[in-house]
Amino acid sequence: MWSRREAVATALPLDLWPKVQKAALRSEDVEKYESYELAMRLYFEYQSVKFITERTGIAAASLPRMARKCLEIASDGKIFGFRALVPHVRIEPYRRRAPLGRKFGEQQGGQTGALGMMLDRFPELEEKLTRFIKQDAKYKDVPEFRLRSRDLHKLFIKAIQEYGVSASEWPFTTKHRGIKSIRNFMRDVLDRNFTRSVNIREGTAAKAHLNVGTGHAPFLHFSEPYDVVEIDAYRIDCHSTVTFRTPEGTERDLLLDRLWLIAVVESASAAILSYLVVYRSEVTKEDVIKVVRDAITKRWHPMELTVDGLNYPPDAGLPSGIIDRAYGALWSVTKLDGALAHLAKPVHENLRKGLGFVINWGAVAHFERRDSVERTFGQIANKLFKRLPSTTGSNPHSGRAPNAQEKALKHKIRAAEVAELLDVTIAQHNATPNSGLSSLSPLQYLQYHLEGDIPLCTTRHLPKEMSKNGRTFSTTISVTVRGGRESGRRPYIQLDGARYTNPILAEAGYLVGKRLFIDIDNADDDFRQVRAYLENGADFGYLCVQGKWAHTKHSRRTRKVINSLVYHRTIVVSEFDDPVHIYMAYLGKTNSKTKRGMQPLSAKQVTKATQVSRESGLELVIDAEPKPDEFHTRTTKIVANRSSLLDTPVIGLMKVRNRR
Repeated sequence: MWSRREAVATALPLDLWPKVQKAALRSEDVEKYESYELAMRLYFEYQSVKFITERTGIAAASLPRMARKCLEIASDGKIFGFRALVPHVRIEPYRRRAPLGRKFGEQQGGQTGALGMMLDRFPELEEKLTRFIKQDAKYKDVPEFRLRSRDLHKLFIKAIQEYGVSASEWPFTTKHRGIKSIRNFMRDVLDRNFTRSVNIREGTAAKAHLNVGTGHAPFLHFSEPYDVVEIDAYRIDCHSTVTFRTPEGTERDLLLDRLWLIAVVESASAAILSYLVVYRSEVTKEDVIKVVRDAITKRWHPMELTVDGLNYPPDAGLPSGIIDRAYGALWSVTKLDGALAHLAKPVHENLRKGLGFVINWGAVAHFERRDSVERTFGQIANKLFKRLPSTTGSNPHSGRAPNAQEKALKHKIRAAEVAELLDVTIAQHNATPNSGLSSLSPLQYLQYHLEGDIPLCTTRHLPKEMSKNGRTFSTTISVTVRGGRESGRRPYIQLDGARYTNPILAEAGYLVGKRLFIDIDNADDDFRQVRAYLENGADFGYLCVQGKWAHTKHSRRTRKVINSLVYHRTIVVSEFDDPVHIYMAYLGKTNSKTKRGMQPLSAKQVTKATQVSRESGLELVIDAEPKPDEFHTRTTKIVANRSSLLDTPVIGLMKVRNRR
């Protein structure tokens, strides 16, 4: 029973009611709304009904109805308030009361509210249709991923037939049997359950966007430079080539696999602190460690540009090369995605403990957690990669150049030149004014906070001794010293199928059987020497690899790959062979089954060979035949000091002569 006294006593103060912007109303509705609003203000101020009627012209019988509408709860959880007084606005869904008349097949109109009447007639029908739309896991009536409106319509027809609706009733008397009404009903249910409908019906991108724009303040808030950096990898949206030397002495461009770009982006300014182009099919833990090490210990310098007309903009570059206080600066939080490379133990333990930052793990496929680095990748792609003739676009249906691979070969879009363009583009990105930074560039923003007589913020820096010895970025393993007097073998250690020693260890027979701790730099491309420590932690100096592995620079990953190929008898490495040369020859070997018109090496081979070439400095050659004397450069120099009648030292005699 409606009671004005009780309603006035329990209602919110009028100043707290949701209001209406009258400028948004039609001119003919403004005067009507103003009279309604005045009537409700007087009504809840407990003025007499007669006075309200005389003042506003509104009938006395309409006042309680209007007051009840104002106090109804809206979908946003608030009362409707003055919003309920806007002319022609319904606060409840339309329900038809008049019975449906007979309708011919092609007759238009006259069926408004027919579905509502059907749902009122069978209350469980609305619940059943809603359950179908929401794909409720408790019931699983329809196991489809994304139910279509036409499929829901079939379920609706089947359900009402089971309820006994005859062929002479709606919707069987209409041409389309109510499919438009079902489509509108489905849209309304999905809109009312927005979050759930996105989670059960849409893709990963839509689900990721669902987590932003909620109106709630973020739980983690960062406001100063170097509070947080974001690290992520992006597969470059273009094809590129490298140059191989042919057996005839000419040059030939061969296609690479698509490369990866991994970057460290400072969140507050969106400045790129460091980056790395990865010549592999996936980013590894070594790549992550290397790009972090470069961000902290490497001072940026401009590249020597070979592309005609390419220049660095004024005052452009990476922060470590432009801002003195940015060189060696540490951050507090690192945002990483959930990729396996980022979950590796060296990344989590060595870097987190050694550098003192917190790791914020991002959920898989939720790029919105690292919005700065994702947006930066998009800008770099639009400025550079998507403008090249060999671009692959963001996906096969958006921006892909026709015959992109053929154009990469035709125009000789070489990876080395793309690297120069990338360095200039990143330097330009850091020097470009940004409206989000009050028209300051990322570099200017960092300079404003870090430089000056009184810096606005302070940053931690890695101690010089830690940045020089590199132990922060290394993995420590324990090995046993081998050798002994009985066998006559000088003390040595074994690492990944190779012996390591130095003149001190070679004379330290007392260490045989003891343990040494070895620091292996995960980001170093030269695995020919490692640093050793005694059991008590004392520095024992560097140990150098012996034998065939000592000739050519290589990384630990490359050695493991070569050892695996040798173990599976894919390649054969003799005692006198340089394993890296043999591996490069294996990667450069053409396939006899290659079809005419195709490049002689697969893109995977080319990419692996390029990575090894970058490590070792070896030339890229197709069908190279390793020469034995190439693998004994160091031995040849030693022997050349002795008198010999031979122009080239014979391999078989070298061991005999060295026994003296």
